[in-house]
Order: sequence, then structure tokens, then C-alpha cells
Amino acid sequence: MVKIALYQMMDRGSWRENVEAAFKVIESCRADFICLPEFFAIPISVKDPLRAWSISLKALDYLSRASRSFPGYVVAGSLIEKSGDEYYNTCYILKRGEVVGKYRKMRPTASELEVGIKPGCEPLKIRTEHGVIGVLICADVLHRDVVDAAASGCDILFLPISITSPGHPKVEGHPLSVRIAREYNVIIVKVSRIGVIEGIKAGAKSAVITPNSVYESSSDEEEEVLEVEI
Repeated sequence: MVKIALYQMMDRGSWRENVEAAFKVIESCRADFICLPEFFAIPISVKDPLRAWSISLKALDYLSRASRSFPGYVVAGSLIEKSGDEYYNTCYILKRGEVVGKYRKMRPTASELEVGIKPGCEPLKIRTEHGVIGVLICADVLHRDVVDAAASGCDILFLPISITSPGHPKVEGHPLSVRIAREYNVIIVKVSRIGVIEGIKAGAKSAVITPNSVYESSSDEEEEVLEVEI
């Protein structure tokens, strides 16, 4: 059995409040994995990659400290990583205070590219005591070549996503994640963020999707910690 926790977070509008909320949940949770959403620490209002990177450095320090008392792996949603003059949308994997792996989003969205986010070029696979884990970030899941590189040979594939715009067409269920779970015989851990955009609360349901079952959060508009044993 593996116990997976998903923190479907609300954007509080303050990086400190976002990070402190994640810190408290990680410290109080007991699971083999806990996963946060894409850009979990960065308020929706922050668009500048330099500012987002500054927030991300503080957030990573907080999470490193929180992970020291967490029994499993912290899949840290995504943050902004700066390497030289380039910025990446990066998911860090932490264990006992150490970064044990990181994945750079391979297919940033048009809006990410416009502000200077560069695409990563390599999938991530980490062999753990609970099987091989991998990561996709949000729009990565729309690209067959990226999915194939990430999902092949994985047992658990983490999928942190950000806030879905209120104008985005509503999708019932998790059809794409279900297809990937069945095709690659992998567990998908999809974790979303909730926030207010243009006065409208928006989000999507988080879920753990196996080839045969879907375990999802109770709402797409409320903060929730979902724990699933597989």
C-alpha cells in the first residue's frame, strides 16, 4: 500500500500566507507522498518572473524545512527556477530536507513563454521504495511525446496544475488523465489550485486516478487535503 496526500490549495494572495499554509499541512500530514499544485506559492497577481523567482527561493527554503519532519516525499508543485539568465517552471522533489530531483516543464504555455519561461528538455524518473515516480506539469499533459517520455516505465506520475481560467471550457471528470492511466498502467496524481480571477472563484477537482478507479476531491472551489491509499 502507498498513501498519497494531495493539497488542493487556495491562493491567499500573499506568498507568505501561501507558503505557511503549505508548511503547516506538510508538518501535520503522514503519507508516503504529498503533492502541491503548480505555482502554489506565487500569488495570481505576480506576473514578473524575477519576482516569482524571489518568492520561489523563499518557498523552497520553507518546504525544505517542512520536509525534514515529513516521513515521505514532498512533490513541491512548481516554482520558478533561475539558471543563469533563464527561468524555468520547475517541480522539486524533497526528502528529509534535501532536493532529490527536479523537473522543468517541457511545454510551457504561450503566456509563460511570453514572460520568459523556457522549456525544459528532459523527463524525470526517480526510483523510490514505493516504485518509480515521474512528473508532468499542467499543459505538458496535452503533448503526446512529453507524456510518453514521462509515463513510460513509471508507477506514479504526479501532475500539478494551476488555476483554470473561468473562461476555460468546463471538462467533466478527468478524461485525459484516465486515458493516460490506462494506457501506461500508471497512477496519476493530479493536484489543482483554487483562486479568484476577475472576481470569479476558479479551479478544478484534484484526483488520484488509477487504471481502474478515480478518487477525487469533493469540490473544485474549496481548499482540501485529499488522502488516498492505493
